[in-house]
Amino acid sequence: MPVSMEDFICQVNPEKTVLLFGAGASVPSGAPGVKDLITHYAEKYGLDSSLSLSEITFLAEKKASRRKIITDLRNFFPHVKPKGAILKISRWRWKSIFSTNYDTLVEQAFEKANKSCRVYSSNFDFHIDDDHFDCELFKIHGTIDKDISDGNHSRIILTADDYDQTEEFREQLYDRLRGDLAGADLIIIGHSLSDPDMDELVRRAAKLNQSCMSPGQVTLLIYTENESRAQLQERKGIKVVFGGIEEFFTALDNRPPKVSATNIAKDDDILVGTHILNSVIEVSEVSNGAEADISSMFNGWPASHREIEAGLTFERDVSREIAAQFEEAGVITGVVLGAAGVGKSTAARQALQSLRRAGFRAWEHINEHTLSVTNWRRIAENLRKHELVGVLLVDEAHSHLHQLNELLDLLVADDNVHLKILAVSTKSNWIPRTRTPNFNRCGKDFWLSKLSGEEIDRLLNLIERQPRIRELVEDSFSGFSKPERRRRLVHRCEADMFVCLKNIFASESFDDIILREFAGLDGTSQDVYKHVAAMETMGVRVHRQLAIRMLKIQPSGIASLLASLDDIVEEYPVDKRHGIFGWKCRHGVISEIITRYKFGDLEQVISLLDRVIDNLSPSYDIEVRTLRELCNLDGGLSRIPDKREQNRLLRRMISMAPGERVPRHRLIRNLIDQGEFEKAETEIRVFNYDFGSDGPVHRYKIKLMTARATRAPGLLEEDRIVILEQAQELASSGVAKFPNNKSILSAYAELGLEYLRLAGSYAFFDAAMDELKTAEARLGDADITAMIGRFERRAAGSDVDL
Repeated sequence: MPVSMEDFICQVNPEKTVLLFGAGASVPSGAPGVKDLITHYAEKYGLDSSLSLSEITFLAEKKASRRKIITDLRNFFPHVKPKGAILKISRWRWKSIFSTNYDTLVEQAFEKANKSCRVYSSNFDFHIDDDHFDCELFKIHGTIDKDISDGNHSRIILTADDYDQTEEFREQLYDRLRGDLAGADLIIIGHSLSDPDMDELVRRAAKLNQSCMSPGQVTLLIYTENESRAQLQERKGIKVVFGGIEEFFTALDNRPPKVSATNIAKDDDILVGTHILNSVIEVSEVSNGAEADISSMFNGWPASHREIEAGLTFERDVSREIAAQFEEAGVITGVVLGAAGVGKSTAARQALQSLRRAGFRAWEHINEHTLSVTNWRRIAENLRKHELVGVLLVDEAHSHLHQLNELLDLLVADDNVHLKILAVSTKSNWIPRTRTPNFNRCGKDFWLSKLSGEEIDRLLNLIERQPRIRELVEDSFSGFSKPERRRRLVHRCEADMFVCLKNIFASESFDDIILREFAGLDGTSQDVYKHVAAMETMGVRVHRQLAIRMLKIQPSGIASLLASLDDIVEEYPVDKRHGIFGWKCRHGVISEIITRYKFGDLEQVISLLDRVIDNLSPSYDIEVRTLRELCNLDGGLSRIPDKREQNRLLRRMISMAPGERVPRHRLIRNLIDQGEFEKAETEIRVFNYDFGSDGPVHRYKIKLMTARATRAPGLLEEDRIVILEQAQELASSGVAKFPNNKSILSAYAELGLEYLRLAGSYAFFDAAMDELKTAEARLGDADITAMIGRFERRAAGSDVDL
């Protein structure tokens, strides 16, 4: 029998509850019912009222126009406003909210409470957003205020055609619903159990719930009482509660408060007013040396703050230099650069620990989360207010460069030196990108490479001082005196990168060590290990749900699988609230070794990337980040030499998340490189229509015109010169609009060289050099200095040819 509202409310835990507003849920607030809409379209357009809403609106659109039927629909909604208890919906932190309705009741309720609600109404909304949101709302049928008839990307899903064209988007939202139901309950809110649309929604939601990991309870909150139909639902294990939105939120608001650990505000004056606890590690809380794990570190896991605090690492020269630099008042940033496997992360953490012991407040950003500029600016202000200094470590900083640029510029504008930023990246990912000049003005770069003589001495002293480490490496050194040990380490460290102690002290190839370890695993563990390693190497942000989708792993077998991969693949929390747990291998170099041997064939790489794209769910930010990383210079696409194959994969990414710019940038660049000028021009036009021009696309416009002038067949030389003159106007305006964009400056110089070759004039080249030298003086970027030298040498060579 149906559950009473009183008993039901006692069981509701909003943080572990997904709300789904179904057909008729908004009728009590004045929204039209489906029958009302069908009657209207039937009478106005002379159509059969026995048709469904999607059928009758399809025919009405054929008789009239898209704009007219959308206007008809909107005429029902002007007075649909949240009132009464639904205004309280923002008081609770729901896991997520879904709706099949067109109205904006939820959005308006959050807005009235001065809270933010991120709305997904089309696949253009699948992109990474830098802001913090109190709620995520997924609108399965679009939203009343956005339609293609207005020139919007979002479409009100009304007609049969709309359903056909948005099937992929709706499936992506249902995939997200399945993911959110893991470990959570579902409340479906509707008007009547006799509504066939409501019945279909309940059927689908129940099926999704059964297929998810750790399914919860499905409850129907129904406005119109019908005991008979309630029994039909209850036989499926679904609870039924009779009542409306008004009764539900009023009862929820009136129940005695429950205090949960997740709701207890941290008593911290520095973090007050921010929402970063899930995206940051408080270094002081993870620095208990008694919990150090020397075995994991020896085998390749990066040294954690616990191992560093326990004295189980040897100090790198650069860590002292960083700490000393950051203690200077005017320094607010530094960047640790080096190749993979040289110990950048450990050195940066050593510096962080030194600064923490010196009285700094220290944090480390969790890479899978977007770095919030607003929150960190507020933290910087709180630090200043309390006369404290803090330092934030951002590893893989190139993935957060846009936010770091903005944050650093704001700190300088605020004249706030109380928050310092320590970034870590590789040279290939950091140097080519556009960075704010404040990176050079307010700090410096710290380069890390092979072990120095002093570092080797510290390593030997560490071995002698720490019995736990000495036991692990004793066999490699047995019989050698200390000078002989040092001599052999010097030779080894000159030949190999410092991945881990096991590598440095091994008497055999590191590849053989890793492959022998792989061979010792059972078949299932081998398959998971090689796929996680390969995906990680190619830029995929691997997490539990993606692995389940990709590798068809049974959720019930996750615990035993991870146990068999102990110290090889680690699971760590990314977003506990939404059930996202990342998977990672010990070290990027180890993952690269596994990938090289297990995915050495190009067809295997392409097949893996296809499968990754097939299984991505872009409603999660972590999976949109994967799309970006796949397009990086060292990402998965770069492993495919055939640009046609790259373009096919890029088009698949763009179709999945058209609101994400990076794959579109990469496609335009590839088309220009291939000489597909018309296709590149089309992509640029579509990009400009969707977003307007940005720095990368402006550069591609210059490159496209330069390439046409020099490579298009059948043009007269005078026409090529005219095209270059048009490109020069574009380059000049681009430099004015994006003065710090090195890539635009470089494209301008390339254009100048081509004009010199064709027209024999230095005019454009000299103008480009003037802009480069102005930028060099303004930015203080050593890479621009090197660019100037390269272009001047090339121009001198062109002069000789002339």
